[in-house]
Parts: sequence; structure tokens; C-alpha cells
Amino acid sequence: MDKKVILCIDDEPIILASLKQELSQRFADTMIIEVAESGKEGLEIIEFFKEKRREVVLIISDYIMPQMPGDEFLIKAHALLPNCMKILLTGQASLEGVTNAVNKTNLYRYISKPWNTKDLLMTVETAIQGYEKEKTLKRQNKQIQSSIKYAERIQSAMLPSANYLTELFSNYFIFYRPKDIVSGDFYWCREEDNKIIIAVADCTGHGVPGAFMSLIGHQLLNRAIIDKKIYSPEKILESVNKAMRQVWNQENSSIHEGMEMAVCVIDKKKNKLIFAGAKRPICIIQNNKLKYTKGNEMGIDGKENTSYIKQEFDLEPNTQIYLYSDGYQDQFGGEEDRRFMSKNLRELFQKIEMKSAQEQQKEIATTFDNWKQNNKQIDDVLIFGFKI
Repeated sequence: MDKKVILCIDDEPIILASLKQELSQRFADTMIIEVAESGKEGLEIIEFFKEKRREVVLIISDYIMPQMPGDEFLIKAHALLPNCMKILLTGQASLEGVTNAVNKTNLYRYISKPWNTKDLLMTVETAIQGYEKEKTLKRQNKQIQSSIKYAERIQSAMLPSANYLTELFSNYFIFYRPKDIVSGDFYWCREEDNKIIIAVADCTGHGVPGAFMSLIGHQLLNRAIIDKKIYSPEKILESVNKAMRQVWNQENSSIHEGMEMAVCVIDKKKNKLIFAGAKRPICIIQNNKLKYTKGNEMGIDGKENTSYIKQEFDLEPNTQIYLYSDGYQDQFGGEEDRRFMSKNLRELFQKIEMKSAQEQQKEIATTFDNWKQNNKQIDDVLIFGFKI
């Protein structure tokens, strides 16, 4: 295995020789101890080792040096080796110089000259350990991020395609903003027997746990609607809820994660909209009047057999419909750092419903971003709006 590098920079050859000797006695078996008498030479050595693909794990630099002071050198070195640990070792350093190095180079430690050998060696050893630990964490994080990105592609592939949705709706939009890369919110849509069936679900949790639940929910909807040919929204919810009990494998399981879901069916023959919700509502706007209809108070978790109530609405030309998770209305923000609230979301729907789908989506996104500002997004966000 190639040895890694510790680079020491000082304009006094005697100090460099002493520093190299002390470091070599402890680290010569695992490290190359390289020295430079100026910042310029130090940067050249860094470039050389980068070309040779050798890792420089630690830089120890003096502060007072001709032409290029230590903080300036470390800033330039940091640009080349951002992960490398840095130690400022000097007898004369201004507070401004040390602060500059701390803020701009992720300085590991400042040590005064003359140094204590035991303290120096212990500091170098912990710095090397820190470098290796950080490297391991970054590698693991990269692997995790890669896996999550792949999971995102799988999740996206299961959602209805834009081409398919365009065939069903002449005017629709989806505002989909996962809190993390993958989401616990999902939407489902399919035409069966002259009926367009749309579901919007908000699964327990977000990120990876929520995404797992969303895949389960997607498959249970497939089973209920495609396999069992259940087309009534309340019966769809009941079927998914019953199947959820089998997912957890036993009636008495202590694990009962689940989801909230809104299902609406557009019956093209009868020109009706039939809705049922498991803790999720629907907003219907007709003739500039908004109808806000709540779903059942029970969600979907398989704990017990639950009956859901269906509600029917006559469809009129240009009926605008919104199905959504609770992430938008629960987001903190604004001048008083409070939740956006369901009432404000409904008012937003009324404000934008006459606009095109593209304009609605843009205004919903702008409103959300302006409200959230620098606050952390607290949940996945999904709004599915379409016009019949």
C-alpha cells in the first residue's frame, strides 16, 4: 500500500529538520514526511503528489514566511486539498491570521513554538485518525446517497408518466417536493371501465421509511383496482386497509405504520365525481365556489376493519379539483414562523383556479418558497390539481 503524506512548511531549515525527525520517529512506517521551505514550494509539492495520486493527509505550516504567509498558503492549499487536515505551527501569528485560517481552511489546530513534542505527536496522530474517519464517513455517505438516488429512480418509475396523465387530463399539474430525495407521498392514476381513478397518499414518515411505505401503498392500490377491479373509492380504501393488516403479517403486531389517502373516481358515463378519504380531503371548485370535503377520521393502518364513506358530486364544465398531502399546509414560515394552515391553502386554490395548470403550479411553488424562506422543509409535499 502506498504511504500517505504529511507535508511540513517552514522557512527555517533547522526547524524543518527537527520537525521531520520527530515525525519520522513516530510515523515513518506509514507516512512520507515531506518538507518545503516556502508556501510556493509547498504548493508545488501538493501538485506533484496530486499528479501521483498520493494522499496528503496533513499539512503543518509556519505562519511567518517570506512572500506568502502561512494563512495565505493554507487557504490556497485548502482549495487544492479541502479534505486534508491543517495545523498552524508558529511562534508569531496575528489573531487575524489565525482567524483567517480557521474560517477559510477548516484549521484543525494552532500550536505555538517552541512545541511540546508529546503534544505535537498526539495532535498529529489524532489529526490523521480524524482524516481517515472523515474519509470513511464520506465514502459511506456517497454509497448511501447513490443507493437513495437509485431508489428515487425506482419510485419515479412507479408514478404515472406525464404522457399518460396528459391523455387523461387536458389541464393538470403536480407540485411534488420530497423533503428528502425519496418521498412518503405518492400519487396513483389509472383509467378503468370508463372511470378515471386518482389517489393521493401521504405515508407515515418521509425519506427512505416513507418511500418503502409508498411502494407498499402503490402495490396495494394495484391489487385493489387492477386485480380485484374495485372501482368505488370507499371500497378501494377498505381493500387497501384490509391488505395492510396482511402486510404487517399478524393482527396483533405492534407495528402499524400506514398512510392517509384520498381517492376520487371520475365516472365519465354518469358525469359524476365520487370521493372517499382516509384522513385526506378533496377541494372541488365549481362556478367560483369551493367545496371542501373531509375524509374519514380513520387513516389506513390495518389495525381494524374500517368502513369509509363515499360522497358524490355532479360534474360541471371546468370543474377544478385538488388532492393533496398535509406537507404544504404544515410548513413553518412567514414573519411569525407559524404553519401555513389548511385555510390559507384553500384560499390559494380559489385565487389560482382560473389560471392555466402551468401558472397554478408556478404560483403554488412560489408561494411555498416565499413562505418557507430559510426554514427547513418539515415534510414531503404533494398537490395534484386537475380540471375536468
